[in-house]
Amino acid sequence: MNYEEIEKYLPKYLSAQKQKDLYEQLRDFPHNVHKIYGRDTSFKEGILQSDIVKAIPFYNLPDTNHKNTTVMVVSNSCDIDPANKRPTTPKISYVPIIRLNKFVELLKNNSIDEKRIQSTVESIKKQEKTNMFYLPKGQYMQEESIALFENIISINRDKFFSLAMQSESKIATLGNYGFYMFLLKLSIHFTRIQEAVDRCK
Repeated sequence: MNYEEIEKYLPKYLSAQKQKDLYEQLRDFPHNVHKIYGRDTSFKEGILQSDIVKAIPFYNLPDTNHKNTTVMVVSNSCDIDPANKRPTTPKISYVPIIRLNKFVELLKNNSIDEKRIQSTVESIKKQEKTNMFYLPKGQYMQEESIALFENIISINRDKFFSLAMQSESKIATLGNYGFYMFLLKLSIHFTRIQEAVDRCK
């Protein structure tokens, strides 16, 4: 990472001290990935981008049977804010979260050798895998887990809020550092400005 370049793009809504704290946390990456969560469960009353919410229906298409699971919100905070009135009700996009040990079992079932599995897990924990976001075990997560960016789906915003609020199923909000890392990884996964493809041939 070019930290001097990143410093230019630190969130301007943060105070000077919080920008400094965020910059220092980014400089310590990847040795501090366990510090991605907020210090408390603030913002409990709403849903923000990157929030972790349990008991939300997920469809593993083409299977149309749903399973209630823990998810991470991908849609941006402004678009999903109920105060943001629109002619039509927007949808909330989210991705499923699975336990890391379950993912390891999937690799073993696919006959991936042990050495490669170990290397993959190490990369996941360093946030090097662009198609997933590592969620370390901590105050809010009982087990190491990963959010799978490739498995994105959407449902009606009002339905999502109804499900999330009726059981107080919000688990965690990421802190400034965690959210910044989330945005970086999400941007890399979904946008590759240097894809090296000439589309005008």
